[in-house]
Parts: sequence; structure tokens; C-alpha cells
Amino acid sequence: MKTVNYIFLFCIILVFKFEPLNAQTLDSLLQLVVENNTQLKSIELEYQSVLEKKNQVNQLPNPQLGVGVPALRPETRLGSQMMMVSASQIFPWFGTLKSKEEVVISMSKAKYEQIAIVKLDLFYQVKSAYYQLYFLEQKQAIIKDNIKLFESLESISLAKIESGQATLADVLRVQTKLQALRQQLLMIDNQKLMFESNINELAKQPTNTKIDLVDSLILPDMEYDLASFKDKIENNHPLITQVNYQIEQSNNAITVNSNMNKPTIGLGLDYSLVGQRTDANPMNNGRDILVPKVMLSIPIYRKSYQAKIEEEKLIQQSLAIKKETITDKMISLLINYKADYDNGLLENSLYQKQSSTMQMAYAILLSEYSSSGKGFEELLMVQNQLLDFDLGIYQAELKANIAQANIERITKF
Repeated sequence: MKTVNYIFLFCIILVFKFEPLNAQTLDSLLQLVVENNTQLKSIELEYQSVLEKKNQVNQLPNPQLGVGVPALRPETRLGSQMMMVSASQIFPWFGTLKSKEEVVISMSKAKYEQIAIVKLDLFYQVKSAYYQLYFLEQKQAIIKDNIKLFESLESISLAKIESGQATLADVLRVQTKLQALRQQLLMIDNQKLMFESNINELAKQPTNTKIDLVDSLILPDMEYDLASFKDKIENNHPLITQVNYQIEQSNNAITVNSNMNKPTIGLGLDYSLVGQRTDANPMNNGRDILVPKVMLSIPIYRKSYQAKIEEEKLIQQSLAIKKETITDKMISLLINYKADYDNGLLENSLYQKQSSTMQMAYAILLSEYSSSGKGFEELLMVQNQLLDFDLGIYQAELKANIAQANIERITKF
């Protein structure tokens, strides 16, 4: 009895261990991408590493300390110098360290915008794969329905052969179509695995996780205002914001360069240990030497500094053109995606009307073929067209959804 209990417990463990994880919706998948995606985590770490540079550039240079013991002691009036100690500290021009820190801050801001840029791209990839999965699910359902219709047609054809109203060729043509449809079902299963794998990879979850799909997708109703989109892109899009921070970084680099072109100040102190004279006893015999120092480093060769300023100005001009190019490219893409979106809606409406009309034609031809055995060619052709129209409805829906996902990739940030 005890052995049976152990076996039962072991079976329960196996069931829970190998049972696929709970299915997930599109919104939950997008949230998982934000939380788990390794590319986002990598960029986040890069951003933090850039921030660490701030503490590397806002520090004073290391102070210098020197100790010397002369091999041949120099003699002074008050005695011989036995040991020399010197210490000094260099101070850059006022504001230099702060401007270096500002360069790093601008660099980190530009890196942080990369997170938002990549997130938009990842969201699009998940949405696109999700919509493709939904289309494949609907395609499978339509094919299964058509298999039933062709199986019914096969039964009718077999009955007509027995009554002499049909030939074996009719049955063979139907069976050939059935073989093709069943093969398509297997191929769709493989395609679904591919898209599910893509989503699971992006969300960093087990490959056997089932992707939950809604029963039906409502065709998106989208507010489209190109002028508003352009204004939003120019002011807030992560790609544009990133370029703005790069321009800011370049301006701060010019400030750093200007400060580096100014003198640096050094303060120091030299101390010499003096031994007492034994051959005489002058006043202050053996008094040590203390020498405060002020040092000034004046940059004389200024061509390198001027060249650096010109370099940064050219970089800023290039970045300004880059901003304009990005905006123009996005506006062009938005126009194209809107055309795809509108075409998807138009095609969806057309295929629905054609499918409805073709269903009536199919019913008439099927009735005629069932009663007289005539019109098989037309019946088979209409059935194939009906399959194409039904698939076209969801293909057009997929087209509209992908177009909207592309538009959101540019405008939803």
C-alpha cells in the first residue's frame, strides 16, 4: 500500500512538472518583455555603467608627494640639508570638473533613451507575432470547416457514382483537395510554433508556454492626425530625444575644451630638514626650510583646442541633419502604414461581401449537384473561391493590425 502511495505521488509530481505554464494575453506578454527581456536589461546596465563615469571625471587630480635624501648633502649657512619633502596639488580652471560631469550626464541620458527605442521595437515584434498567431488560428478553423464541406461533397459524389450521375474523377478531385487541406493544417502547426517561440524568446519565458489568443480581434479604430504625429515626433520621440542629448553632450564637450584652454593652478609646499652645524653656532642654527609654492600652467599651443571646437560644431551640424532625416523618414513611413491600414479595412469589407455572395452561390450549386449530379466543376470552383474569400477576410484583418502596430511603433511612446 505504501508503494502504491509513492507511485501515485510521483505521478502527480510529473503532471505538474511537465504541464505547460498558464497561457498569457498580449498585454501580459508586453509587460513580461519589459520585466524580463535581456536586451533591455543589457542596455540598463550600460546606462548604469555610464553613470559611474561621473565620479571618475569630477575629481581633482591626485596630489603629488615627494621625499628625497641627498647623496651629497648641500650645505647652507644654517646647516646641511638632510632630507627634502614636497607636496603639491593641481587645480583645473573654475568649472572644468563640473563641465566634465555634464558631458557624462548628457551621455547617460542619450543611453537611457536607447531603452525606450528598443522597447518600441520589441513591442512591435511581440504584437506582430501575436497577430500572425491569431491569423493562423483562424486559418486553421476555416480550413477545418472546409474539410468538413469537402468531406460532405465527397460523400455526395460517391452516392452519385452509385446512381451513375457522377464519375470517379469527381471523387478523386475532392480527395486531392482534402489531402492538400490536411497537409496545410500540419504546416500551420509548424508556423505557429515558430511565432510562439519568437514571443517566448522576447519575453524570456519557457518555450512550452502557451500563448493565449483572443476569440476575435476587432478591427482597430485609429485616430490619425499626421500634423499632430509630426509635432509629437519632433518633440518627444526617443530617437529625436536621444539626438538632442547627443547635441547637448557636444555643447558640454565644447565647454570642457574651453576650460582646458585656460590656465591650471597648482599649490605646493617644499620642506627641507636641516642639520645643525658643529663648526659654528649661527643664529637659528639648524632651522628647517619651508617653501610655499604657487604654480601656473599656461596652455601656449592652442591649435588642438580650436580643432576640437570645430570638430564638435561639425558633429552638431551632422546631428541636426540626422534629426531632420529621422523625422522625414518616420512621416513617410506613417503615410505608407496608413495606406496599408486603410487597404486592410477595404479588403476586409470586400472579402466579407464576396464571401456572403459566394455562400449563396455555393448553396444553389450544391443543391443542383445533389439532385442532378450536374455542375460539379462550378461547385468545386466556387468552394475554392469561398475558401480564398474567407481566408482573405482574416488576411486583410492581419494587414490592418500589422499596420496599426507599425504606426504605434512610431507614435506610441
